[in-house]
Amino acid sequence: MNQSRSEVIEKQTVIYVLSESFADPRRIDGVSVSENPIPNTEEIKNNVTSGLMKSDGYGGGTANMEFQTLTGLPFYNLSQSVSVIYTEVVPKMNKFPSISDQYNKSNKIAIHLESSTNYARNVIYEKLGFKDFITQDTKNIKYENEVYHPSDASTYQFVLNNMNDNGQFFSVISMQNHSPWAEQEPSELKASNDSFSSDENDQLTNYTRLLYHTDVATKDFLDQLSKINKKITVVFYGDHLPGLYLQSAFKNNPDSQYLTDYFVWSNYETPKLDYPIVNSSDFTALLLEQTNSKVSPYYALLTEVLHKASVDKKDLDEEGRQIAEDLKLVQYDMVAGKGYLSKDFFKVHSE
Repeated sequence: MNQSRSEVIEKQTVIYVLSESFADPRRIDGVSVSENPIPNTEEIKNNVTSGLMKSDGYGGGTANMEFQTLTGLPFYNLSQSVSVIYTEVVPKMNKFPSISDQYNKSNKIAIHLESSTNYARNVIYEKLGFKDFITQDTKNIKYENEVYHPSDASTYQFVLNNMNDNGQFFSVISMQNHSPWAEQEPSELKASNDSFSSDENDQLTNYTRLLYHTDVATKDFLDQLSKINKKITVVFYGDHLPGLYLQSAFKNNPDSQYLTDYFVWSNYETPKLDYPIVNSSDFTALLLEQTNSKVSPYYALLTEVLHKASVDKKDLDEEGRQIAEDLKLVQYDMVAGKGYLSKDFFKVHSE
């Protein structure tokens, strides 16, 4: 795999954006919207590698999606009794791999304008060797709210303010579209579902208006990144749907309860890959493929999973089953086993 790849990921800047509750409401049966709330995102998705991400949660589970994107380890391989990976699984892990490991400490920054102790993120990002974790608790921090929560525009501004000339890794978790939803603008944008009460439709409308603000802020952010003279790639995804839909909305299409939007955008030309449905744990393999970056044996395995054994496959063939089994064994070794995997398994040989 490495013979055909010429780049090393740490020479460029990578930004993982977990966009709180970002999922196009028009995918849900019975929802009608007065206008497209996310025209910029739609245009971006049409031009770059993009599709739908299968979430493990509905209306919650943010930190589990964050863990999967950083580590490449899928939630579906863990015990069903696990509810929060960061607090229940990570403390016992032999090895806690992250794409951020490819970067120097001074070039790793996490941003989440909420309490630093939520889901023990302060412990997590320290463990992963991040230089800075910018949160509500950061000294002298200033930002704008969009009604109840820090705006996405403010969150993105912290990324721009912390850019330097090096390859950097940013883990960004937004808050703007978290419940409760009370956005009044743009007032002409309305959303409804025939089987919702008027209060439920108000919530849906307010949520949809918040998506409109995310859409504008995200386009502005990418426009700013386009002007920066270094290679930058953004992995943007919604972590789960907002918990405002009635179960009846998913009756005809149960999968729609768990499908959010994703795209992988670069400020330079990259191929548009075809991955219509991915798991959150697939993003690092996808990122490395899109940027033509060399892989470790671990990321080579995750690439095989992406190609042959991920959530888009209804029935795995023999090879797919073997790859899925290999990942299970590797994950077991890290999570609950004896730690047999060698350091070389996680090392990218860049020669």
